[in-house]
Amino acid sequence: MGQNSLLQEKVLILNKYYQAVQITTVQKAICHLVKGTAKVITPDWTTHSLEEWIKISKFYENGETKLIRSPSIAIIIPEAIYLPYYESLPKTEVIFSRQNLFLRDKYTCQYCGKSLKNPKDRTIDHIIPRSRGGKTVWTNVVLCCKKCNLKKGDRTPEEAGLKLLKIPKSPKWQALILEDFPKHKKESWKVFLNFAGILSD
Repeated sequence: MGQNSLLQEKVLILNKYYQAVQITTVQKAICHLVKGTAKVITPDWTTHSLEEWIKISKFYENGETKLIRSPSIAIIIPEAIYLPYYESLPKTEVIFSRQNLFLRDKYTCQYCGKSLKNPKDRTIDHIIPRSRGGKTVWTNVVLCCKKCNLKKGDRTPEEAGLKLLKIPKSPKWQALILEDFPKHKKESWKVFLNFAGILSD
């Protein structure tokens, strides 16, 4: 994996209360470390300044551990960073967008259960049609395949003989934080996400 790809890998950010609050890139995480506004935090809850992390990284220079290299130093890619002066709490509201809707509905038609990994198969359905005053809000919009959307038309699901797989709700940040990055990150961040109540065993 090239250095540019490594710099774009995901890093979890913890606030001063050790709560997961954001996801950033390795590049931005290193900027925080250089400025002294963050420390690397490891799964045993030990924190390390940039200088300490550089010293630790020297023991792994010839191994398989992923390192970011410059002409003068090499450092291990941090999995998580801790911002000791950052008090912000995790986001609880998720902005309404097509992408977040797809994530909430797990790329699945909410009427027939068909997987909609192909963007060409996806449509967005208003449960109560807009022509009847239905609004574009989390509780009235679902991901839908073209076939079900055509069948439903400008009707309610009941009128069209369709049934929703589940009642749509406004998602929370915790429900989506695990969706938009490689699965191996879920495991490497597990201890931090468990602490924040985002994961449960």
